[in-house]
Amino acid sequence: MSRAEVIFPSLLFAVVASLLAAGFFVFHHSWTVIAFPFGAGLVVCALCLVDIAMSLSGRRAAPSATDMPLETLSPSSLIWAFALALFVYALGFVFGPAAYLLAYLRATGSSWRLSVGVAAASLLVTWVLFIKLLRILLPFEPLWWPW
Repeated sequence: MSRAEVIFPSLLFAVVASLLAAGFFVFHHSWTVIAFPFGAGLVVCALCLVDIAMSLSGRRAAPSATDMPLETLSPSSLIWAFALALFVYALGFVFGPAAYLLAYLRATGSSWRLSVGVAAASLLVTWVLFIKLLRILLPFEPLWWPW
């Protein structure tokens, strides 16, 4: 066990817990405003605690030979990692991630059925979760579109 395996999740836990406490007790947000961030923050804190406990108990699996170190990342994988920003800029926040998933899955050899299904699921989650349930108005148009 390295110290980083305990320090990073501990710091992440401390920051998220501090932000949750500040949002709830310092800024006095109402429950309707803080409910989703509070729930998401609790999940992050719980995952950090599980990770810390696994690191301290030694139950973490040893790295396998298939784990890829950072030095062996190919340029194409880095390009795909930053391509999402371009898709969102070109197609907007609703359709950009779905188009990115479709393009990425097809480029990596996935079937059309799987690619279209994952892209449709992304579009559905974006539409239902953010627009309908949370009522966050995401721009449908690309960011460069004239208003």
